This record gives sequence, structure tokens and C-alpha cells, in this order.
Amino acid sequence: MKSATLRQAQISLLWLAFNAQWLTILPILIPDQVSAILGASAANREGVTGTIAALGALVALLVAPLAGALSDRSGGARGRRRLFLIVGIAGSCVALALLIPFGPGGSIALYGLAILHLQFWWNWAAGPYAGLVPDVMPQSEQAGASAWLNVMSVAGAIVGNALIFASYAQGQPAKALGGLIAITLACLWFTLRVAEPPAIEDPQRFEIGAFLRSFLLKPGDHPNFYWVLVTRLVSNMGVWSVFTFLLFYLQDVIGVEHPEQMLPVLLGAGAILAVPASFLGVRWSAKYGIVRTVQATSWIMAAAVSGYVLVALRPDIRLAAPLILIYAAAYGAYQSADWALALRVLPARASAGKDMGIWHISMVLPQIVGPASIGWIISGVRNAVTAPVAYTVAFGIAAFWFVLAALLVGRVRLAPDAAT
Repeated sequence: MKSATLRQAQISLLWLAFNAQWLTILPILIPDQVSAILGASAANREGVTGTIAALGALVALLVAPLAGALSDRSGGARGRRRLFLIVGIAGSCVALALLIPFGPGGSIALYGLAILHLQFWWNWAAGPYAGLVPDVMPQSEQAGASAWLNVMSVAGAIVGNALIFASYAQGQPAKALGGLIAITLACLWFTLRVAEPPAIEDPQRFEIGAFLRSFLLKPGDHPNFYWVLVTRLVSNMGVWSVFTFLLFYLQDVIGVEHPEQMLPVLLGAGAILAVPASFLGVRWSAKYGIVRTVQATSWIMAAAVSGYVLVALRPDIRLAAPLILIYAAAYGAYQSADWALALRVLPARASAGKDMGIWHISMVLPQIVGPASIGWIISGVRNAVTAPVAYTVAFGIAAFWFVLAALLVGRVRLAPDAAT
């Protein structure tokens, strides 16, 4: 029988693939390919970039909870999540390959459709995958599983950005995308080797009315679940108000000549710092409580993003780089507690796929609202005034979201034995 630690690491590997892909595609590949298609001097490239990212996130918003809920109802001797993972990952690998031809002179409409196609298949796997963790891990092991998920988030950021740095060049994405496909398939193989409990013999018959009603949880019955949803949503508004536009920020405000090479280095270094920060977050959670850890790290992220605002007024890479690293470390500690907090407030273990799919909405909805709104704000203010003023406004809004998240998470009330 495998040790708990080995099972936790194995089941978390698919999260490494997810982060290797999305922590490079969203901040680097999409902005760079949009810039190549439209031209580096295009007036509205931030708005177009944000809109494509937002439309992709809208697909994720709809597909992940749907696939998670369908997997709750599926049968199969080898588990209820397995087929969803295989089909979703296979589709996503095809979708990654379809991004290769896009470059100067390409169709921005077709490129947007290609990103939507990728989001659909990844989230067909992501919704059921979120339910797989509580299926396989008993509550006594969920804190360890949460820590491993965070470790894989960090490892994915390191691996993905190292791959982009080593193999990506504008107009030549084939090697980088091929590497992401290989990483994804390898991680899926290891994750599927964790034995999943057999699905129930007589799964609940699918009825559209009951299915839709299952997503309506009474806030009065599950207040902690809803407060975690709200605070996660608000925090991610801060994340996605910044993350999607870092490449343009380095180029237009800081004056970096090749931001597609500089940003992977900064993100990779930040991910390395996030490793010890993650373990520190676990220690803080044990000593001070999960809620306090989430709150403290939200304040640190708010301070770092406020620093971006100040640097926009006095551009210097020597000032911007440390802030990116501080933010990354704080985010690592934040995530180490955030997964554990979500698992502790799930309404019911039997519907974990659906409930984690609802939680997934709080991660994805900000990816719709944040990039779309902030992208057009940046484009509008930059065209009307200057790029530094545009990013001062945008990152000021992001800092507000982190402050609000730090305040609201204090409303979560865990039982004494669940507080750490």
C-alpha cells in the first residue's frame, strides 16, 4: 500500500501540468501572440488580450462545474472521475497544438476560438479533478494534500517558465507548446495511477431540473462555504487585474526590450521563492489558523501591488523585480492555506465534484471580469494619457481588491478543531 505522502504527491501532479500551462500561456503566450498578430503598436492590444482571456475564462466558468457535477453522477468500476480526466486532457493536447500556427498576419478571431477550444477541454478535466482530491484523501490527509497541491502549483510555474525561457520565441511556439503537451501527458499518467474508489453501482439518474437545483446551496446552511467563495473571488480579481498584463507593463512602463524573455525569469524566480513560503504558510496555518494565514498573506499581496503603482510613477526594473518576487512568495503562502480552507468548508463529500466546481467559479469569474475590464481601462487611459498613468490606475484597482479580500476572509468561522 502506498504511503499517504506518495499518494498526495501523485494525485497532485496534474495540478503541476495545469500551472505549467496556464501560468505561462496567460501572462506570456497570449499577450505575445496577440501582439504578433495585431502588431506591437496596435492601439487596443491590451483590450483585445484581456477580452480573449476573459472569453476563455467564461468557457471555464461554465464547463468546470458542469463536468464536475456530471462526474459526481457517473459510474465505473475504476472511479467516477477517470474518463473525464482522460478525455479532457487528450482534447487539451490537441488544442495546444492548434495554437502553433498563429503569428504575424494571422486571424485574431480564429486565435480567440483556439483559446476557447483549449479552455473547454482543460476544464472538462479540471472540474472532475477538483472532486478527485476529496474522493481519494480522507479528511485527516487533506491538509497534506493541500500542501502538495500548492507545491505542484509552484513547481508548475517553475517548469513552465523554464520551458518558455529555453524554447519560446515570438513566431516560433512549436517547441514550447510541444513541451507543455509532453508534461501534461506525463502528469496525467502518474495521477491516474492513484487508485480511485469505485463509483456507486447505481448512480443518480440525470434530470436537468434536479441537476440545476443542486447548484443552489442556501447561504444560511453553508455560510463558511459562501464566505470562502466571496473572498476567493475578490482575491482573484486582484490577481487577474495584474497577471495578464505584466508583459505589457514591463515593456511599456519599465522599458524592458525583450519582456517575453525577462518575465519567465522573474516568474520562475518568484515560484522558487514560493516553495519555502508555502511551507511557511503551512506552519502559520498550524500555529495561527488557516483563516489568519489567508488574511495575512492577502495584506502582503496588497502591499506588493501598491508598490507596482509607485514603480509606474518612477519606472526602474530594479524596483519592479523585487515586488514581483515578494508578491510571488506571498501568493505561495496564500495558496498553501487556501486549498485547505476550501476543503474544510465543502458542504458534502458525496457532491465534492459539483461543490469544488462551484468553488472553481470563484477562481474563474475574476478571469472574465478582471482582464476584460482592466485591459480596456489600460488601453483607454494609455491612449488618452500615458502608459505609466494607465498602469497606476489598473494596479491601484488591483490593490483595492486584495485589501477587500483581507477584510472579508475574517468573516469565515471554523470550528476549533478545523481552524488549523
